[in-house]
Amino acid sequence: MSLYSEAIAAIKSVILIDERVQSIMGKVDRSADEVRDMKERLIRIETIIEVTRQDGATLRIDGPSPKRSAATSRDG
Repeated sequence: MSLYSEAIAAIKSVILIDERVQSIMGKVDRSADEVRDMKERLIRIETIIEVTRQDGATLRIDGPSPKRSAATSRDG
């Protein structure tokens, strides 16, 4: 292969990679929008549950905090 054909092949490869990156960026943007929508919906659900609770306790629908100790998670 000559130097010229290698350069052309490299340019084609870069163009293909750029197209794939652009496609993936679009998918990531759409996924981020979906996650934001789900987060907003979850917040509304948490609010509905908190408003309807008789004991007035605050509800958090998320995993345990990494800072919580085993004793705290047993008591909480």
